[in-house]
Amino acid sequence: MTKAKTATRLTETLAAPSPDVEIRPKLILLLGRGSRGKTLLARWMIDRAANAGRTVVVADGDRTNRTLARFFSHAVSPASADDADVRNWIAGLVETQLLCGHDVLLDLGGGDLLLKSIAREMDLLAWLTALGIDIVCVHLMGASIDDAAYLQSVEEGGLLASPATVLVLNEGTVPPGRSAHAAFSETVQTMPIFAATVARGARLASMPRLEPGPDLEEGGLTFYLAAQGLAPAGARPLGPWKRQQVSIWLRRMEERFASVLEWLP
Repeated sequence: MTKAKTATRLTETLAAPSPDVEIRPKLILLLGRGSRGKTLLARWMIDRAANAGRTVVVADGDRTNRTLARFFSHAVSPASADDADVRNWIAGLVETQLLCGHDVLLDLGGGDLLLKSIAREMDLLAWLTALGIDIVCVHLMGASIDDAAYLQSVEEGGLLASPATVLVLNEGTVPPGRSAHAAFSETVQTMPIFAATVARGARLASMPRLEPGPDLEEGGLTFYLAAQGLAPAGARPLGPWKRQQVSIWLRRMEERFASVLEWLP
C-alpha cells in the first residue's frame, strides 16, 4: 500500500465518528444585543460547516436586516416581520428539524424578545432536549455591562440555560487603543450573572477583530473563498494583504473556539 493511501485511510479513520457516540441535531441560537457580531459569527459557522461538507439550515429571522439571506441563497426567512408569521415560521423550523434531524442555525436579530416568549410558552429547552435536539445558546457580548442584561433575562429561571452555552467576547467591539482583556474584565465580566453562567458550565470564547470585515460584507464574500482570492460574479476579490488578514483570522477563530467546536454545526 502506498504512503498516500495509508495517509488517506488514517484520515478517514480519525474523521469518522465513533459508533458509540450519539450525534444529536443542534438548534443553535444566536443571542444578544444588536451590533454585537451575531451575523459575523453566524457567517463563520455556516461557511466553516460548508467548507467541511456539513449541512446546516440557515434561518434568518432578523426583522430589520436579513444579512444572512444576502450571503447564503439557501437561507430561509419568515413571510413577514409580523409576530404571528415569525412564530409560525419558528414552529415549522422546529417540526422539520424533529422530522429530518438536521442542524439549524437561527438568528432573530439583536434583542428580539419573541424567542424568549416562545421558550417560556413551549418549555422549549426541556421539551426539545427530551426529543433529542440539543439547544446551543451562543451569547455575543461586547465590552459593556449592558450586555449582561440579555444574558440574565434568558438565564433566570433556566429559560434558555442550556448545558451547551457559549459566552463570546467580541473583541471587535473594544474601542481602539484599549486592550480586550482590560475592556472585558472591567465591564461585562464583573457582572454576577456572567460569573454564575460560567460557574454552571458555560464555556468562554473570544472573537478576534476582523479588519477586512467591511470589505467582505460589501462584496458578499465568504471567508474561505475570500482567503483564496476568490469572489462571486460581479464582486472584487481581496488583495494579498487582506487575504492574509482573513487567513490569520480564520486560524485564530479555530484556536479561540477550540473548546466549543463540538457544539457548532
